[in-house]
Amino acid sequence: MSEQLSPQGSDLKKLCDNAAKSVADAIEGMAGTAASGQMIRMGADGTPTKNIDRAAENAVLDALHSSGLGFKVLSEEIGEVLIGEKPDYFLHLDPLDGTFNAIAGIPFYSVSIYISRGDFHFGYICDLARGASYYAEGGRGAYAKPGGRLHASSNADLSSFSISAYTQRPHTNRIAAIGDTVRRIRTLGSTALEMALVASGRLDAFVDLRGMMRVVDVAAGKIILEEAGGIVTDAQGSRLQLDGNMWQSKDLIGSNGIVHADLLRLIGGGQN
Repeated sequence: MSEQLSPQGSDLKKLCDNAAKSVADAIEGMAGTAASGQMIRMGADGTPTKNIDRAAENAVLDALHSSGLGFKVLSEEIGEVLIGEKPDYFLHLDPLDGTFNAIAGIPFYSVSIYISRGDFHFGYICDLARGASYYAEGGRGAYAKPGGRLHASSNADLSSFSISAYTQRPHTNRIAAIGDTVRRIRTLGSTALEMALVASGRLDAFVDLRGMMRVVDVAAGKIILEEAGGIVTDAQGSRLQLDGNMWQSKDLIGSNGIVHADLLRLIGGGQN
């Protein structure tokens, strides 16, 4: 099926493509080097901003400035910044999701961009190591390039599920019931990209039980997965509300939607 983006969505996709290319160019010679991991400052999200993070963020901000549009940006590194005299859109930005992977030379890291205005919503994730992009406009479906229309998996058998999962000490036992049930668990290191893999049907679910969700990490992945037919909730099954707060102290479960309630019960958050 061909893309069904609106003219507005198509224009913003081109902007995101340009921003992603700028990031890829900016960090191409940095990934896998010791210098890329040099700490610059503490980021707005409370974690260290590394040299490679700053290069990625600057590349996106430069692309936004060049677009001629106005944005109110919430970014993981710099925090809140206004581009243009009057913001046309609110933009959630994670310029480099998977910083550890990028510094270590592990080819799994991404840029995540979520753009909204009123009832318009657009999400974009680019796999910076491979060049593949994933994007969705509210009510118009989710897509990948290359690949076309995205659909979450049709797998209804938890015992054959392949999932990506995170937990945190000292509560690692929360993942035990899932680990005893599903076929395989992976922890890949880029939340946005892992949610895109669920949207594309390559993984069946994404489970983050660290209770420290960053809106900028998941905003784009949420709309892409939902437009691909999946479901994204917290551990109690409530739909996530994205707002201007950088942090929400919640868990996140994104799945193909077929046995979502069973996943919630396995982690102790669903209704018995």
